Amino acid sequence: MRQIFLKELQPYTIPELKEKLREVPDFESALKELQDRKILKKREDKRFSFEFVGVLIIKGLVVFCLPKFIEISDEQAVIKQLLILFREYSKRENLDQDDIESLGNVENNTNYNILSLIIYLISDYIENGLYSNEKSIHILMGENEINWQKTIDEFQPIFNGVTPFYLEYYTNATLQDEENYFRLLHQFVLNECTVILNRTGLQEYLGFEPVHFEVNDDVFGTPQDILSRIQNELNLQFVNRKQMVLKALHSFISREQMEQECLLISFYGTRKFEIVWEKTCSYILNNEYPELKKHIDKPNWITTTGITHQANTLIPDIISIYRSERNYFIISDAKYYFIMLTDRELRFQPGVEDITKQYLYQLAFTKYIQQNQMHEIRNVLLFPSEHNEVQQIGKVNIGFLQALQLEDILLIKLPAQKIFDLYIRNRRLNLKWFINNFLKNVPLEQDSLPSNASVEM
Repeated sequence: MRQIFLKELQPYTIPELKEKLREVPDFESALKELQDRKILKKREDKRFSFEFVGVLIIKGLVVFCLPKFIEISDEQAVIKQLLILFREYSKRENLDQDDIESLGNVENNTNYNILSLIIYLISDYIENGLYSNEKSIHILMGENEINWQKTIDEFQPIFNGVTPFYLEYYTNATLQDEENYFRLLHQFVLNECTVILNRTGLQEYLGFEPVHFEVNDDVFGTPQDILSRIQNELNLQFVNRKQMVLKALHSFISREQMEQECLLISFYGTRKFEIVWEKTCSYILNNEYPELKKHIDKPNWITTTGITHQANTLIPDIISIYRSERNYFIISDAKYYFIMLTDRELRFQPGVEDITKQYLYQLAFTKYIQQNQMHEIRNVLLFPSEHNEVQQIGKVNIGFLQALQLEDILLIKLPAQKIFDLYIRNRRLNLKWFINNFLKNVPLEQDSLPSNASVEM
């Protein structure tokens, strides 16, 4: 299959899309389905933009949608890392409904998605192995617990007075059923998954080792026979992982009928990459907000009779604390903006409400900061960058709020690929290094994010 690279939110005209998707047999239907799936959006200027980051397969064509901040990086390397990131992210985070559909939910019967299904099946196999059922057997003179009933039924004892002695006995054991129908079916489907990944060229991007088993597919029967047997097995299985594998196998075997009923746009990625950016930053900066949220006052709604109701309160993105001779309290907000701030221009910046919220977060923690002797407060907006180094690009303030002796809000660009790498490897950013280089009142010379500064110290 041909592969093309597009960019999130970049506008495309109808002729441009027709040229890029020229292999797709029914362009109009593809356009409609992409819009129905909320992957492609029609803009006010009649052009279209992809609101998606990840991989799309549209009959005969593989489309990679890059994040909007990528301009000059190696496109293939970016996609490889993103696919690894999405696999890790889907295991560790609570996904919303949109991401459940696009990052591997095998129980979603509303929208068929072969690509996320394949990635789920191979990832699960790598982590948990093949589907298995155990058979109970009996071993003569084995080492496990003696099966007295079978021993008594089959052997004559020797008596010492009234006490029987058995010279031979059976013990209980369990054996993996290597010829189990569903184990063989699992092998067959994994073979098919590898074939599809090789045909689309996605094998090299996903980094999976090729999977191949010697399986005779004549033993399975018709697709309807297979689906019926899977349903029967589902009624007998109560182990969650086995149920998930069976449901995935059911979806995969159903694919031919599904492919005939729809255009089959398959995808793996997210429509909300800003949430991925927020959660990866939250992890690498060791977000302590869950432990500190009790210190933020809630709004009090008071009736005319004096009855008070409390409602939800402010929820800052990330709170990081670094304790040393001078304790630092850092309030960060991960903003997925491609901001341009130079001596000549300001473009693509967050709105004023994002600035005022940062001031409010500092005010909300005033009591905690005083009681816990936080000497230095830093308010920061974090933007993704495709460059290899952290960059402090400036700051922002609002005069009448600055007059309340609140901190200016620092503007920091983080190297997204290094941040994603830390998240994938379950590592943290070295807060001491980050503070010393970028959050001091007088910033030191900027430096690259060093590999030995990726762990908490």
